[in-house]
Amino acid sequence: MYLTENIPKVLVPKYYKSRDALVEDAFRALLSLKPALKLEIAVELYLGEEVSLSKAAEMAGMDIETFKETLQARGLKVSSYIGTKEEIERSLRLI
Repeated sequence: MYLTENIPKVLVPKYYKSRDALVEDAFRALLSLKPALKLEIAVELYLGEEVSLSKAAEMAGMDIETFKETLQARGLKVSSYIGTKEEIERSLRLI
């Protein structure tokens, strides 16, 4: 508790613009140190229908088929969720 309360006081604003910027950087460092967490986050966001299958696969650093196989190996259902309107429009612009 001591660290979570005092580290931001020391680092913000000298090294970071805001507490959110500090937290974002901390999560980046965590995911760099523990890349397996990327998969766990991607799976949970996908299952909660917060991201599409393709976005979850991208977050996990996998192609879509490998991500599907990973879900199936865990006994999880691959749904037909195709993403938010913004994700669909962004994908269409890329095409």
